[in-house]
Amino acid sequence: MPDLEGKIAGYLQRCRELVELQGGDDYLQVDSITFDILEEKTREVIIAVRFIEVVADGPESALGQVDRYGRLRLELDEFGEISSASVC
Repeated sequence: MPDLEGKIAGYLQRCRELVELQGGDDYLQVDSITFDILEEKTREVIIAVRFIEVVADGPESALGQVDRYGRLRLELDEFGEISSASVC
């Protein structure tokens, strides 16, 4: 599919499903998101995604970083656009 990787990269910048892979109420470092396409079908793509979650160890503690990863199933519409995502 033409520019599938670009579509996925753009989608992941605003993807709420990544919150399910986070460990808590901390925040995702958007510029750390990377992915690999594991499986590609006509209307579905499975990806492995990695990112850094920035966490606070306590109310007065320094910030830390935790590497997060998981797999997402991306559903594609008839035009090859990502219509939905789910953690798998």
